Amino acid sequence: MIKMANSIRFREIDSLRGLAVLLMVMVHAAATWNTSNTTQTSTLAYIVAGLGGLAAPLFVTIFGWGMYNSSSARKATLTKAGILVILQFIVNLCSPHLYDPYSPGILSLFALLLLAKPVIMKAGASIKNMLIFNGLIVGMFMINSFLIEFQGSSNWDSRIVVKDVLQLINLALFTGTYPVFPWICFCVIGAFLGSFVKEEGKTLPRNNTTLSVILVGISYCIVTLYLAVMNSKVWAHPSEGDYLNFFPANFSFMIAAITGVLILWLIVQELNILLFEQAGKVSLTVYVVHFIPLTYLSNLENERNWTIMEASQAVVLFTTTWLIFAYFCNRYQWLTIEYLIGKLTVR
Repeated sequence: MIKMANSIRFREIDSLRGLAVLLMVMVHAAATWNTSNTTQTSTLAYIVAGLGGLAAPLFVTIFGWGMYNSSSARKATLTKAGILVILQFIVNLCSPHLYDPYSPGILSLFALLLLAKPVIMKAGASIKNMLIFNGLIVGMFMINSFLIEFQGSSNWDSRIVVKDVLQLINLALFTGTYPVFPWICFCVIGAFLGSFVKEEGKTLPRNNTTLSVILVGISYCIVTLYLAVMNSKVWAHPSEGDYLNFFPANFSFMIAAITGVLILWLIVQELNILLFEQAGKVSLTVYVVHFIPLTYLSNLENERNWTIMEASQAVVLFTTTWLIFAYFCNRYQWLTIEYLIGKLTVR
């Protein structure tokens, strides 16, 4: 839930956040119930992977937007960061087949972004600062590509296993599932977009600059896809993409993800799509709680030998259930994590 100082609430932000968390639920379910005959080249796999790949970028971008338009006191910010770290630990315990108990994840990323709020606000305060910041990000990608591969390997275990404090720090900053670099980039972009609200009256400016960025991003994706097809390479993949790679997130993925985020944002804003608003208000609760039944049912497709159609139906049903769950939570908000955080951080 996002509120401005003048109590104006932008409902599409809640809807976007709800869409992001439901896409994360979908991709987690799809990855859990991945039948043996599902191939990376199938149309369904590309659709699910494409939408799922936008879930975290959209989540982090909206987080940055909300951060810019939040007036929380420093003490409240630190309290929220601490709660997010605890929730990350709870998520890890609920999903032992996926994470080490101390693995950094997207919730711990949010905690670190809250601690880095002054830097993020400065970077997103103007177009000049944005260009400088993005220049540094590009420079770090070049260093990783040509000098020191500090982003780590694509091996899943190496991105979640924590053996000591130094490795924990390294995972949180560079080599984990959602490390500060390069994911802070989405947060800064969100903060930058948040600075236009008072001037534009919209959460995302609908102008030639926004449309130009989208066109450049689409063109980049088309060119890289063409090159992938011509060279018989894997265009996009969670960990083995020759062009777009999620773990670790590479430069091409960042371009494609930012483009996708802007497109989804424009669609929701201009068509006034509020279907996911209720889920957005309790997105943290949905994110944390959905791991519990998903872990319990993680072997269901093996036990029942599901076909790809049956697995797809299960994913749709599981995802839709959390949309309904969100409506229930909004009627009984005292049961939500958001309510608890509000009580603990009230000034």
